[in-house]
Amino acid sequence: MNKAERLINLIAMLLEARRPVTLERIRNSIPGYQQASVPSFKRMFERDKSELREMGVPIRVEPVDAFGEEMGYRIPKEEYYLPEIDFTPEEKVALLLVNRLASGGVIPLSREAGSALLKLSPDLGDVGRSGRTGYAPLRFAHPAESLETLTTLWEASVRRRTVRFTYRSLGSSQSQERSIDPYGLYFDRGAWYVVGYCHLRGEVRSFRVSRIESQVEAVSTPDKGPDFARPEDFRLREHARILPWEFEEGTHYRAEVRFSPRIAWLVERDLGDVYPFRYLKGGGGKLRVTVRNEDAFCNWVLSFAEDAEVVSPPELRSKVRDRLLEILAMAGGDEVG
Repeated sequence: MNKAERLINLIAMLLEARRPVTLERIRNSIPGYQQASVPSFKRMFERDKSELREMGVPIRVEPVDAFGEEMGYRIPKEEYYLPEIDFTPEEKVALLLVNRLASGGVIPLSREAGSALLKLSPDLGDVGRSGRTGYAPLRFAHPAESLETLTTLWEASVRRRTVRFTYRSLGSSQSQERSIDPYGLYFDRGAWYVVGYCHLRGEVRSFRVSRIESQVEAVSTPDKGPDFARPEDFRLREHARILPWEFEEGTHYRAEVRFSPRIAWLVERDLGDVYPFRYLKGGGGKLRVTVRNEDAFCNWVLSFAEDAEVVSPPELRSKVRDRLLEILAMAGGDEVG
């Protein structure tokens, strides 16, 4: 066994040990130490221990029992492993934009910085409400998401400058000019979104960047101060979600959907912290959702088949039923139960 293997085995042993490990057990368990005499083993172990500590491995010497007559060694996991990386949505956007600026040749990065970005890339995929990580490679997810558009939106959110652009909602044949106070950007499941106060609608809205059809321009001159103040209670995390039926410009509904006992727990897990959810006495549960895009909502409900039913409002319930009739007709079905 070479030295590298010996050190790896030693680290693994001391990490997994629930109690301090004695010298005797270390010698008997690791092949690289077994062949040496006791004095040679001790010298070899001391050299290995010193090298590992110089590398930052926290080897601790602790009593094996309550009497402290014999000492042992262990590596506390909480000191050895790095803490879980938990970037805020703002930090993720900043890192992704730095990578894009570097890859486009706008700013130079050192070899170390480039390597760090590459290692961090799996952690930059957003974590949805379900807790599943959606890893997205560090690249433009859509041709319309140009470096210029993203950079302008990012700078406007940082400097608190109102911007305007032409935006086309999903399912709409016409575009509209929008003026928004951008509060922040986030990246999720292959697409960029900007969140801000929409002057046209008079409320905070999320806009998919790939649906912006014009250049993003500042409303005021550069020498002017901030155009708006970001609300103190604004949290980008509350808006950083992919719920297609919320983003668009259709009629606003508050809908109730009943789910069967078979999947109610799954819906509560994935959306219970976004929308009001309650379990029903007879089993199953009800979820109240905000709907602006009827087509996206109908598709979502029908994806659960017989395990989901729209309770209210009647208009949406009828639309879901009509959509189901269309699907059955296309499939050759003659009756709806």
